[in-house]
Amino acid sequence: MTRRNAREFVMQMLYEGNFHEEAERERIIYDRINDMEQEEKKANRAVIQFMESLYFGVFEHLQEIDEIIEKYAANWSFSRIAKVDLSILRLAIYELKYTDVPQKVAVNEAVEIAKTYSTEKSPKFINGILGSVIKEIEA
Repeated sequence: MTRRNAREFVMQMLYEGNFHEEAERERIIYDRINDMEQEEKKANRAVIQFMESLYFGVFEHLQEIDEIIEKYAANWSFSRIAKVDLSILRLAIYELKYTDVPQKVAVNEAVEIAKTYSTEKSPKFINGILGSVIKEIEA
């Protein structure tokens, strides 16, 4: 499993979390990890730890991340943002603000995931918001 796969899994779990109570968060990630083959889990312990850190990190900073999305989602009410796009943005903003992942990597991964899982307009929307977040970080 690659880090790209791990990010996709985390995005999917964040998406699923939109439809469940906060108490269900741990169940969501550990159900997904438990579904992995034993061999894969052993071979990818570092990737599983990466997934856990991203997933729980997003929820640890969720309020601040959502405020950033609201701030830069010009002409979009928060409730109108597609849940897939919201999940991608939450993950990417967490990586930009709270990890040492290079900015280009975080943005590129988010845009590529959007190309796979969302609409044809989503990559541009996500790239625009993340560009604004990077400008704020660098200011």
